[in-house]
Amino acid sequence: MTFLAPLFLIGALAGVIPVVLHMINRRKAKELPFSTLRFLRISVEKTRRRKRVHDLLLMLVRVAVLVLIALGLAKPTITNLSALWGGGTNTAVAIILDNSASMGEIDPDRPRFDTARGAAVQVMDQLRDGDQVALFLTGGAPFPEQGQLDRTHEKVRQMLATCEVSYERADLGTKVQQARRVLADSDAANRQIYVISDQQAVSWESQKAESEPASDAGEASDEEKAELAIPIIVVDCHRTPKPNVAVQSVKLEASVPVAGLPVKATAELLNASSIAQQRHLELVVDGTKTASSPALELPPGGRLKHDFTFTLDRGGLHRGEVRLVGKDGSALDDRRFFTIEIDRGIAVAVVKARKHEIPYLEDTFYVEQALSPGQSGGSAIRPTVLTADELPGEPLSQYRVVFCVNLPAPGAEAAERLRRYVADGGNLVWIAGDNVDPAAYNSMNAAAQGNLLPAALVDVRAAAGGSERDSWKVGFLDKEHPALGDLVEPASLYQSVLVYRHVRMDTAGSPDARVLARLDDGEALLAERSVDKGRVLMLATSAHVGWTNLPLRPIFLPLVVRLTFWLSGGEQDRREVLAGSPLVLELDGGVAAGQVGVEVQPPSGEIIRLNTEGTGGSTRQTFSYPDTHQIGIYQLRPLGAAGAAPIAFSVNVDPDEAEEKTMDRDELQQRFGRTPLVFADNPDDLSGTFAWLREGESLWELFLGAVLVVLVFETYVSNRLGTAGASGGLPGSVVAE
Repeated sequence: MTFLAPLFLIGALAGVIPVVLHMINRRKAKELPFSTLRFLRISVEKTRRRKRVHDLLLMLVRVAVLVLIALGLAKPTITNLSALWGGGTNTAVAIILDNSASMGEIDPDRPRFDTARGAAVQVMDQLRDGDQVALFLTGGAPFPEQGQLDRTHEKVRQMLATCEVSYERADLGTKVQQARRVLADSDAANRQIYVISDQQAVSWESQKAESEPASDAGEASDEEKAELAIPIIVVDCHRTPKPNVAVQSVKLEASVPVAGLPVKATAELLNASSIAQQRHLELVVDGTKTASSPALELPPGGRLKHDFTFTLDRGGLHRGEVRLVGKDGSALDDRRFFTIEIDRGIAVAVVKARKHEIPYLEDTFYVEQALSPGQSGGSAIRPTVLTADELPGEPLSQYRVVFCVNLPAPGAEAAERLRRYVADGGNLVWIAGDNVDPAAYNSMNAAAQGNLLPAALVDVRAAAGGSERDSWKVGFLDKEHPALGDLVEPASLYQSVLVYRHVRMDTAGSPDARVLARLDDGEALLAERSVDKGRVLMLATSAHVGWTNLPLRPIFLPLVVRLTFWLSGGEQDRREVLAGSPLVLELDGGVAAGQVGVEVQPPSGEIIRLNTEGTGGSTRQTFSYPDTHQIGIYQLRPLGAAGAAPIAFSVNVDPDEAEEKTMDRDELQQRFGRTPLVFADNPDDLSGTFAWLREGESLWELFLGAVLVVLVFETYVSNRLGTAGASGGLPGSVVAE
């Protein structure tokens, strides 16, 4: 407790006055002779003792009144902070300024960030010469001086004047930990942390409860205790935001990513306000507006999806975005970028047992037709046809997928090459037929450490005629698989497939095998398994008309092509990261070890060339580019690799930044545990908060109430004493004779 007017404490000496008066008023009773009344003498002695107690109590009450009045005039205050601002000692202040995307919302008539910046300036204006201050921003390109204590205050004021709202999410918990460490190194007597934010709940996800000691020994160190004792002043800038609609995501779907075939873009919208909204969407591809939506009705706090369908007339990399028309509470979440690459020239090997004089009698005829440029529309897939004899000498690393169609079990040399190919990230697809001997295949797989088949083969099963069924139908297709999801509807697309003969697989004995298609009696028709960095698959029936009608059904071409694109990494080519997250590029064996150059082209269009160092002579490296503070399309291209194509990344604002849920004060206090928190409700005027930090919580009202209570009690005691004196008291003592 402290006193803002300590001179008034001298008035507490007035409490001596009732004591002095009490001593003066004490006088000995006059003795008067009276007749002998033995019982009356006993009554008088009882009355005298009671009056003495009443007089003492009345004196104490009057002393309390005078002392409480003096204490109240001295303006007593109390605070739960370990260190107050001021008092003639230096202060070190850390300002955590939230400049995440949510701070760009209009709230209610100007951006929240303008309000937050104004609050930070108010804190700066309270600093005196010699005080230290450090500024922490939650996003954007970092300033060189950010997070450093500054005694002149000039660098922090410059950062405040030039910083802007970013597209990133705030991590306030991490910033508080950084601020604590910086202040712990300061020699200032008073240390404080200001968190100026809209208190979005997602911004505090990293702040866990601090009720337990942070050290592994179970007892917090002195340094940790000192950091936890630093008070945190939370300045809430969230008020009444303007209604806002955000583009949360854009998902692309293409049955085959080839020029001329349709692509579906599904945009998801979020109405973050409590009132219904009506908005329009636009689709822009390669800088040209391609489509517009009708008026979309979004319920309060609801979500809505809208589909665009478009076609691309040329191959290569394409850039697009979905954007909202018009203005709302935040312009930062009104756009979402995407990339799509088509006709990429995927190198695929198709291996057959031997060449046939009549092409359409080849086991690989229908597979070649599905993968050939004439059928797939351009150079999306570049198949190379090989024979089993050519397999041992072929450099398999140049192929993304290898189809082995109706081959006899490869010899030891070829099997070992296939095993290494899969282990290094290759994709091997087996297709059954008359040349597939289950026993020989199992022996080959065992010699390859079980890494060439998704499951052991059992036998060849054929449908019987007569009273027995003459075929099986496909009864199941895995709709959760990325390559098969679009082929599930309508069900007749795969249920029209008939299988007359197939190889049975023991998928139950291979728990890591995934069955992608089953016959109507439950037998596996298509299975896959991940092996090291690659995958192995097996189609248990043939790719020719002898065993099944599958090659003649409409599902065959999209099935083969979609599997090829998925296995070759087609789903990974549409890379998307959130603003502020690094772009990571795997540099494989096509790039020499040692120093590797990468060409980076951010949305601004400038070309940046950076180098990375190889480690341990490895030819497989990882390149990371962290400067993704702007949204848009980034391109990375390895230098020094022959034919290396640029790889595109779409960088977008974090969709959670549109959420309006804020952190509850009680929960925040619970997470900080012993750390004292002060909440400032008015970011436009922090003078009341500053006064509280200097003066603490005034106890004047409490002391005033105590004076009133004591005065009432004094009146009660005085009246009771007067009544007792009138009824039982005597003017003098009685002497019995």
